[in-house]
Amino acid sequence: MTNTIFTEVKQNYFPSGRKEVIFMKTCDDEDNCQTNPIQVNIRLVFLRIGEIDTLNEKYQAQIAIESRWSIELDKISSNLSSDELNRLLHGKSISLMKYAETNWHPQLYVENALGDLKEQIRYSAKKSKIDSQVYICEHRDVKGLFWEKLELHHFPSDVQDLSISIGSMFYNDKVILIADPYYSSGVNREAFIDQQEWSLYEHVDTQQRYIKEFLFRDGHDEEETEFNLTEERKRSFLTISCHAARRSEYFYWNGYCLVCLITICAFCTFSIPPNLPQSRLQITVTLLLTSVTFRWTVNRSLPTISYLTTLDKYAIASIFILTILCIWHAIIGTIVFIYTNEVKIDTDNFYVWVDRCSLLIFLILFIFMHLCMIIWLYRIPYGHRRQMKKMDIEYQKQLKLQTILTK
Repeated sequence: MTNTIFTEVKQNYFPSGRKEVIFMKTCDDEDNCQTNPIQVNIRLVFLRIGEIDTLNEKYQAQIAIESRWSIELDKISSNLSSDELNRLLHGKSISLMKYAETNWHPQLYVENALGDLKEQIRYSAKKSKIDSQVYICEHRDVKGLFWEKLELHHFPSDVQDLSISIGSMFYNDKVILIADPYYSSGVNREAFIDQQEWSLYEHVDTQQRYIKEFLFRDGHDEEETEFNLTEERKRSFLTISCHAARRSEYFYWNGYCLVCLITICAFCTFSIPPNLPQSRLQITVTLLLTSVTFRWTVNRSLPTISYLTTLDKYAIASIFILTILCIWHAIIGTIVFIYTNEVKIDTDNFYVWVDRCSLLIFLILFIFMHLCMIIWLYRIPYGHRRQMKKMDIEYQKQLKLQTILTK
């Protein structure tokens, strides 16, 4: 006799207005019935963020992870006293000692951790006021170093994501990790050590993703079928990120400003008569070497990357300007030497007029380059920062809504 299998549809409504439809398979034979994966709600709070190491792409942090999943009351009622059971039924939270030793838990871990983490794990149970279900909550306090890929295209006006990626040892057919729909993740902005160099935003983003597992075959024929069935299995991951904007005033004064002053000094060489190119070239080449040396000094504070940052592009553009000025001084000096036999050159000489026109053109291009750069900085890097501030306002509204719904 075959088992009777049917589908039960369950709908969950969240405070954000999102509706989730869950298809649950049930049957008359519990042993042969395949159940849906357990949904684990994750909430993460950045308790303390330490130094952000841009050069080594890592940061220090202390975080608190709360993972909740629903459970039937009869599975834990036998291990509870009458007083604990009474408190649980009345919506009070109770502590569960040594819960992980005898009961199921999602076996969470931090994917982007560096080295050994300091962890403290405890469990509690509470009956939800929203859906009247009993939830097991795993409280995990973690402290350590975390790896983060830093995007430095807009350096020093960049905004970095400081993320924690949480995964489960079970595949996605057993466990699915999602952001807690009733309790938002957050960040403690007061306990931020690197406030002199970074500005921390208030909102926190979450992203759900899946990673495919690649399994290796050992050549046994009897296991070939099993590997074919499991080679497409995936693991569920949830990435929670806060955002930090670099305080770029230091780099504007010690980076952009100094390079700009060095380049401006190169235009002063036009005060030397064009029949003295050796004096012009000596000053301009000295400024060129100074600019190159200064650029390498600034790059020591950045990791080796395969692309140019905004400050790199500005410094290289300034080096090109100095090189073009060197070439022009060589050209005008050669022309004056060939076509003028006079030791001293008059101010109304044609070549002097050409030299003055070239100075005016170079200055116009120099000013136009800076205007374009200022407009781009305002629209792109600082536009991203303005977007972050808007998301902070929306995050505050969401917190107020969740506070009202969970009371």
